[in-house]
Amino acid sequence: MPAIVVTGVTSAAVADPPAQWADNPSVSAMHVLLVLVVAPLALFALIWLLVYLPSMTRGEKYKPGQAWRGEPEWFGGPRGGVEALEPGTAQPAVTAGAGDEVGQTRGGASGRW
Repeated sequence: MPAIVVTGVTSAAVADPPAQWADNPSVSAMHVLLVLVVAPLALFALIWLLVYLPSMTRGEKYKPGQAWRGEPEWFGGPRGGVEALEPGTAQPAVTAGAGDEVGQTRGGASGRW
């Protein structure tokens, strides 16, 4: 209840602006559109091009169902890759279980272990 009374009693300030303040010049609608619409859209388009243009100009692309032709990556492994490991320290490849072709290695997201 006291909050309603306090906000009901208050009124807008009745003060004149200082004499040093000049009146703002009017701004055209075209200027407002340029600043508030066109400039952000141009910035968005520039960032989009900088992000997607490198991937659009690449030559060969991987297509599902094709064999992977890229080099294998080992994140956090030795800088020289598997070749840099001492002999006998590499992990053996996982082989297929019963019912699969003998010697077939499986793995990845859809692999069966």
